[in-house]
Amino acid sequence: MEQGQDNSHSQPDPLWLQQQKRRLAEELRPWRLLICTSDLPSGLLMVANLLDTPPGQPSQQLLGLCLRAADAPALLPEIATDVLVLCQEFLQDGSALPVLDQLLRRPSPPTVLLSLANPHRVVIRAALASGVQGLISRENVGRGVVLQALASLGRGQAFLDARCQTVLTDASPASHELTAREVEILALVAEGCTNRAIAERLQIAEVTARDHVQRILSKLQVPDRTAAAVAGLRLGYLP
Repeated sequence: MEQGQDNSHSQPDPLWLQQQKRRLAEELRPWRLLICTSDLPSGLLMVANLLDTPPGQPSQQLLGLCLRAADAPALLPEIATDVLVLCQEFLQDGSALPVLDQLLRRPSPPTVLLSLANPHRVVIRAALASGVQGLISRENVGRGVVLQALASLGRGQAFLDARCQTVLTDASPASHELTAREVEILALVAEGCTNRAIAERLQIAEVTARDHVQRILSKLQVPDRTAAAVAGLRLGYLP
């Protein structure tokens, strides 16, 4: 959600903030919302802002707030063509992409606006392949990009902000480039998960988890799991 102007020297003008809030309310009004965030305080603040509507106007329709990707399917109605999922890339149980992929394969899927902490072309490609319609870089939130995205999604058009577009079209070679599955596993490695824990979380064989981790170490050219997590942060695979 837009919280202020891109101005490092002064506080946002209160009138400007009111105008932005009204514009957001107008763009969001047609949607039922499902908010997926790893941060409970910011999620609650977003909910409070959405429910704070002027007298005489209907409140925004909120389906729920979830901190774990695994909780999202139960909150999404069977017919979800009028549902907008506002989602962060990583939630408390890991990457949101596998669950979003399931939701978007439903006969009546929602529209998804996904926020990326560190846009990487592998993640962007995986999101687009799953059917995610809107992708924004978290660094651009507060600079008008959310309003732009909502306007495009409201017209039924996909939206990638400038940062995501630049990352996606970057043709520079990357021998370290991980697959979307490896990015998901790297996030679990960074959490400190063992191969057995990774296997249980992703419902795969432990030997498969082990092989994925070994390929990640090889691609990143690092000796151990700690170094892999550090490299993942440096290369933009992790938030």
